[in-house]
Amino acid sequence: MTRIYFTRHGQTFWNVERRMQGQSNSDLTPLGVKQAIALGQRLKDTELDVIYSSSLSRSMRTAELIRGKRKLDIIPEDDFREIDLGEWQGKLMSEVEKQEPEMVDNFWNHPELFIRPNAETYLQLRERAGKKLEEIVAANKGKKILIVTHGVVLKTLHSFFQYQPISEIARYPKSPLSTSLNIVEKENGIWNILMWNDTSHYDLIK
Repeated sequence: MTRIYFTRHGQTFWNVERRMQGQSNSDLTPLGVKQAIALGQRLKDTELDVIYSSSLSRSMRTAELIRGKRKLDIIPEDDFREIDLGEWQGKLMSEVEKQEPEMVDNFWNHPELFIRPNAETYLQLRERAGKKLEEIVAANKGKKILIVTHGVVLKTLHSFFQYQPISEIARYPKSPLSTSLNIVEKENGIWNILMWNDTSHYDLIK
């Protein structure tokens, strides 16, 4: 049995500004740093064998804070980057909603219809993230793995674990919260979700 601890990066300045991030970078806010430290405290007695992270800096920084004093390298993975939003990246959500209201609605509520020039589809995202995840599990059978990634990646992987069509992603309209804990196991070729979007460690934030 292989167990994977997934989390989303801590809150960023662009999250606060409601700015579309995608594969652009934005630093963690002071609260985002505290969120990551709190999850690290929650997991401090959890034995981890390997840590992977999206190669984007907000995830790498979150992984560093969660790692704490463990003598483990953080392995950056481009395939765990957030969905590529093309020209939307860096724009305020309100601006995008005015320019392309129907496509924004598709992005949140009809993911199978989200198709824009120079942007990634949900299916393309699931294929790259799911393939990389299967490779990691195959290389780390029986181990405990931490993966730090992004909200839309986690929403999409949820449908991957459930063997659901892309359209089912809309049943989970909210991305997992910043540094939420999501635990998944794979045994005998079957994925099993043990915990999803748990933020009880927020109680540790001062």
